[in-house]
This record gives sequence, C-alpha cells and structure tokens, in this order.
Amino acid sequence: MNTGKFNLLKMKQSILLPLAVLAVFLGTGCLNDDNKIPENCFDGILNNGEELIDCGGPICEACDPCENGQFDVLLGEQWVDCGGECGPCDPSFNGVQDPGETGIDCGGDTGVACGELCGDGLLNGNEAGVDCGGPDCDACPTCDDGEMNGAEIGVDCGGPDCEPCAGGSDCTNGYLDGDELYIDCGGIDCPVCEPLLTWKANGTTVVSLVDQTSCTISGGTITIAGLSATLHGITMTLPEPLVGWVEDATILCNPTSMAGEEVQYVNPEMVQHSTSFGGAVTVTIDYCLPEVGGIIVGTFSGTVMSADENNTSLSQGSFILPIQ
Repeated sequence: MNTGKFNLLKMKQSILLPLAVLAVFLGTGCLNDDNKIPENCFDGILNNGEELIDCGGPICEACDPCENGQFDVLLGEQWVDCGGECGPCDPSFNGVQDPGETGIDCGGDTGVACGELCGDGLLNGNEAGVDCGGPDCDACPTCDDGEMNGAEIGVDCGGPDCEPCAGGSDCTNGYLDGDELYIDCGGIDCPVCEPLLTWKANGTTVVSLVDQTSCTISGGTITIAGLSATLHGITMTLPEPLVGWVEDATILCNPTSMAGEEVQYVNPEMVQHSTSFGGAVTVTIDYCLPEVGGIIVGTFSGTVMSADENNTSLSQGSFILPIQ
C-alpha cells in the first residue's frame, strides 16, 4: 500500500473523528428546522413566550415568585412580593394603612394618590371592593344597579353573585340566545340594542346621530333614515324581498325598481341624490324581525345620482336598527 496515501488517510480520520464526537455531544450537526437556536433569555425584551422579561415560559428559567407582581399567599407573602419567603415589606406598600397614610398604601408620605390605585387589581386605597367604591373609585357593581357590570352575564343577573337571568340569555358570549332581540342585546336580560347606521360617502366615513336615526315598518315596507353631525342624510325605502326577510336576502334599488325600492342621499351642500335619478344600491339583509319592536340588520353599497347626473359612491354601509 502506498505509504503516503495511508498517512494522509490517517490524518483525515484523526481530524474527522473529534468533529463527529463533538457533533454527537452537541446533539446536532448543522442548524435545521428541528434544532434552531432560540433567542436567548438575557436580551432584556419580553419575547420567546416569557411570562416576564427574560424568565418563565417554555424556554427561560422560571421567574422569581417574589418578583412577579402578584400576591402569593402560599409563599406567606404579607403583600405583593414581600413578606413570608420574600423580603420584608416596605411600610409604604404593605397592604396596611400605616400612620400618616390617608388610605391603604396611599396618601401622606407615599407620594401615591389614592385614586391612582383604582385599577391595580388590589384592595387598597380607600376602596370598598377591589378597584371600586369609596370616594375615589367607581361604585362597586351590584345586582340592582340597572347595569351589566362585574361578573354579570345580563343586566343585574347571572354570574357568581346575582340570580340567574330570567330570559336565559348570556349577553357576553357573542351569540343570539335566550330572548335576545339580536346578538347580546335586547330582551329582558340584555342591554337595549342601540341604533347604528354608518356608511362611506365618496370615501368619507359617515355615522348617523343616534337621535337622528329611525327605522319604521308599514305594510311590509321598512324605511330607514339617518342624519349625521356633518349633515349627510340618507333614507332607504325597502319593500319586503320576494324571498321574505331572510338572511342574505337582497334588495336592488335602481331607476327601474318596480316595488318602490329607493335610496335617497343628501350631501352637506343639500344636493339631493337618488337611485331614481340613476345608479344602483344593493341592500343585503343579515337578520330581520319585521315587526314593531323587532330589528333589522344589514349592509349596503352602490351609487346614487343627482338630477344633473353627478354621482356619489356609497360604500361599507351597515345598520343595526330596532324597528319602531
């Protein structure tokens, strides 16, 4: 055997063998999708799924429970991150109204106004309950204040503190359930459904004033009207579609409409536009209970013309309107 080739082979083996061992020791050769090096836990940034900066989550070391901003009773803490297994509490922030303080951990020499503590999730300051009551914070929720607040799922009903909702509604779940008039509004349990009528006129967003918005029904025809603070006005006359007031029913308003469908629009210069003059507007029904006390929900878009053939684009129109 050629001695020179044999020596070269041995030299290559002597180099490659330690590299192979090193690769096994590291558990990898080259970086790939299975062994990417994660961002480090010492960058001073809340990332990598960390619970707090550079600690916790699936990658970094667990956070120090004495620095987590929570009142951990199991550690024997006397207040947030102090006492028990943690360091002693600063007298200014120990959950006790010490001499010189005007409330728990506030006023006096603390430099913290008691009203600043109404959103920290702790029972402190002059609060009657956590972040509520007393002279500084909003009143604490009750089951007879006429509002849906606290842990209630309806107005003064449901949740852990109040009686069950009589209508069977959950006004917090994003569904139409119980006796709701529409999703999470109306009925005996939920807040009333507030009128909403909005659209874009030539790209400008317009919102009808609540007290200038109406929706009425007569002989099966629903009339929607609204006026904005910027004096954009709209009126839509919508006869019942041939398929009825069902989801995805459409009403086409144009100059050849035979059933009286029409959209009228007045701009701030008081120039009247209408589908009777030209253009076309399509109204799509998302939900409708076509009766007095009912509701209509839908969208609209299209173009209306003035008598001198100037057009206005109506886009992204939507409405949620109780029927009067």
